[in-house]
Amino acid sequence: MKLYILDASGLINGFYSKDSLNLMTSSTVNEIKDINTEMLLNNLINDGILRIEDVDYSEDEQINNVLLSSGDLMRLSATDKDIIALALTHKRLGDDVTTVTDDYSMQNALKLLKLKFKSVRTKGIQETIQWKKLCKGCRKEYPSDTTLEECDICGSPIIRKRMNARSNH
Repeated sequence: MKLYILDASGLINGFYSKDSLNLMTSSTVNEIKDINTEMLLNNLINDGILRIEDVDYSEDEQINNVLLSSGDLMRLSATDKDIIALALTHKRLGDDVTTVTDDYSMQNALKLLKLKFKSVRTKGIQETIQWKKLCKGCRKEYPSDTTLEECDICGSPIIRKRMNARSNH
């Protein structure tokens, strides 16, 4: 089945498919604050065009491994991770899934998980990026999910550094 998973920006910018099922997570719905988008959301739900579905990303080893190795784990919100988990769940069920988002970090993670995405207002990412964290002073490497801000050896700031990039073309 063809379906679209929408993040808040997708619906706010007016994207939804009339010909396919659209899905959102409840955490995504909570991000919608303007009355016009709320009215659109309610109409789409009432017309059966959009459905709210939730999955738990925290137990998904594939998602956590990809986000940890890419350095995106700390950059993505819980809502972003919910959306990615929903997309991966439906792909595993054999659905033809496209996630609608303008968020570059989400697009990076989706691409690394071999999930399709569509931008609404932006051009979309041109390459996937992997990040690492390292000390600006002594260059000690830290895990990408570290919450430390200063090096435990020399006290210099810990920075995020681009490791590599792969073209999406």
